[in-house]
Amino acid sequence: MDDSLSFESFLEGAKKAAHRAMDDHGRAEYDEFALHAGVAVERLAKAVLVSKNPIYIAEIRNADMLLHLGGHLELPTEKVRTVGAKDAMARLRRIGALQADPQLDLLIEMRNGAAHASSGGGEAKEMISTFARTIETLLDHLGEELTAFWGRWTLAVSAAVHWHEDQVSRDIQLRISQSKHAFDDRFVGLPEGAKQRVLARERPLVRRLFAQPMESKWGGLPFVTTIGGDCPACTGPALLGFELTHHTDTKESFVPTVFACSLCNFHASGPEEMAAMRNLVFSGVTPTLPTSDETDETETD
Repeated sequence: MDDSLSFESFLEGAKKAAHRAMDDHGRAEYDEFALHAGVAVERLAKAVLVSKNPIYIAEIRNADMLLHLGGHLELPTEKVRTVGAKDAMARLRRIGALQADPQLDLLIEMRNGAAHASSGGGEAKEMISTFARTIETLLDHLGEELTAFWGRWTLAVSAAVHWHEDQVSRDIQLRISQSKHAFDDRFVGLPEGAKQRVLARERPLVRRLFAQPMESKWGGLPFVTTIGGDCPACTGPALLGFELTHHTDTKESFVPTVFACSLCNFHASGPEEMAAMRNLVFSGVTPTLPTSDETDETETD
């Protein structure tokens, strides 16, 4: 049988497509994410079918493919046809290896061009949880390790799978991972230590510029920016922004509402995202932030 139809080939193809899908999602290229996620699911579905019996990936209308996959007939490459994604999933559902999931069906339709993501790709963006859960289900069925399949994306995918957590926390953890990998990718092929030199160079610069909190205006109201601690994505120096919440003739109260890193472009904004970031422990690195009930009060002369 053709090596391209082997279990190993389908598994490796699924892995490559899955990693490309995660890269696409991190760059906010959600149409491309849907395409590569659909390819990953299809190839992994075929890997499961082949693990049961190679004949299970045969296109049902092609009798020659049954004989080819059974090892009794050689077919030229251009005549080799395997089952499509929808039929592959239908067969897995029939044998109990996969559950019905309308969102997964929609993802495959997007991949095939039969359906399109909503404006701005928001619908495809939210399908990352469905994608991650499906991959995990199929890997479990194969007895394959998540870490071996996902590599550097393991923690981010784990966050996406945990559907019981609130959406904001999942989104923040995913964005931290995406920012980390995008930052790391900038140094691929560069001399060893290049990333560390960039991080070391930026830290004293930020500290010098923001040795004292800087007050500016945002929407006509006072806004204070200062050093925010280490970025949870790249470990570089980040900035923390405080918004005015209370003002009298003698006192101003501020609450942290923005956390931003210029090195890897990770950011969080708003009370919910700030609270979610404070509660996350990601790769042993957490930013130094005020607790959720703290405000910074300053006396005015």
